[in-house]
Amino acid sequence: MMGYLIGIPLMALLAVLQTTVLGQFRLLEGAPDLILLAIIAWSLTGRSRQAMALGLIGGVLLDTLSGYPLGVSSIILVLVAYLVSLSEVRFWEAHFLIPLAAVLLGSAVFYAGNLAALAALGRSPDLGLALARVILPGTFLNLVLALPASQAAQTVEAALYPPEVGI
Repeated sequence: MMGYLIGIPLMALLAVLQTTVLGQFRLLEGAPDLILLAIIAWSLTGRSRQAMALGLIGGVLLDTLSGYPLGVSSIILVLVAYLVSLSEVRFWEAHFLIPLAAVLLGSAVFYAGNLAALAALGRSPDLGLALARVILPGTFLNLVLALPASQAAQTVEAALYPPEVGI
């Protein structure tokens, strides 16, 4: 329950930051996807059900602020959280590269889902141009922020859900 009390306002803040402030700080046309990073990082802590619920909420907020059709980002973010949760044995504690692999996979699914949604709406962008100017730079920025996001999620998870101590 405590994860939702912090997660929902955090998703709102990240959606606002992603659609406003980060629009000014781009690499070519790509920008980091803060909500995607938060959902992946929270999934890696082993809280996959919360991550899926927060992905649903964060996606609705992101679609509302970005002008995408309502529900597109939600479906994609829930799918990403589910895919990341398949490694719920918490491999990420064993190797620091797991968050990078999860962000790489999550970014690929996120951008592919967005391209599919645009194609379904009849607004197919030039795939080569989208790949070179938006997808690759955005994925690079997501990878740069993957480890800090993972560490932040790990810290928040440890604060909200301290391990039980047996006597």
